[in-house]
Amino acid sequence: MTHAKRRPVLAMTTSLKGGTGKSFYASVLLDVLRHRQVPVAAFDADGAIGALSAMHAARDAAGRLRDPQSPGHGVVAYNIRDDSRTTLIDSLGCPEPLILHDLAGGSLADLQRLFDDRDGLHNFLRAAERLGITLVFFHMITPDRGSVESLAIHMELSAPYRDSALDIRHVAILNRRAAPRDADFPVWFGDRDPAGVPFGGKTRARFLEEGGIETSLPAIEARTAELVKRLQIPWRQAVRDPRLQLTDQQRVLNFLEQFETQMPGGLRDLAGLPA
Repeated sequence: MTHAKRRPVLAMTTSLKGGTGKSFYASVLLDVLRHRQVPVAAFDADGAIGALSAMHAARDAAGRLRDPQSPGHGVVAYNIRDDSRTTLIDSLGCPEPLILHDLAGGSLADLQRLFDDRDGLHNFLRAAERLGITLVFFHMITPDRGSVESLAIHMELSAPYRDSALDIRHVAILNRRAAPRDADFPVWFGDRDPAGVPFGGKTRARFLEEGGIETSLPAIEARTAELVKRLQIPWRQAVRDPRLQLTDQQRVLNFLEQFETQMPGGLRDLAGLPA
């Protein structure tokens, strides 16, 4: 498959709440794509303070952020909360076949403001349909019920377009950094309460039935991850950065390799990675 023949993909990390690991996931995904030389345009909707921009924005030899940023080689920052939110749609003019936006937590209302949709995403989805793109929503799943409810709401809003020409994909990413076992996600996988009454699991069953893609964000030692974020460098660069101890460098390499190995075929295809 050549990049020129691929249907354009607009991929967004999204959640109704913050702190689920969206930006962390976006930073690793962008790192893997660029390491594999997949053409990708990157945007950070959390403004200049966004984590994706901090780690992947292009810098000069002195470490200063370049201005302006090229979305194909750096990260363009904008604020989904203000009028610059139109960058989300206008970015579809980029030549790269894959466009990645790291949306701030709780951005659903801001997506609705793009075209004054007060209680849905109708006009946003219509624009995507007219432009012939594939929409991909990345949802971080944590042990918290709110993360599962967020995915369910996004699926409900896109449900009217399920049988249309618009191609909408939902990807659930289990955040295993703090919750490594399936049993740590009772709302997602389903469980029983102390009285033996079953709960959870329905959203996942519907998600899989409708063709959703399930994957994981592997665990990485918290101290190592924090050191890399403080250096504000891409993950792959951290593998060889002399400011990190060799143990930390190897942990990052192991993490990146595990991340890529765990990517399911459907997600690899959407991202333009070889199977």
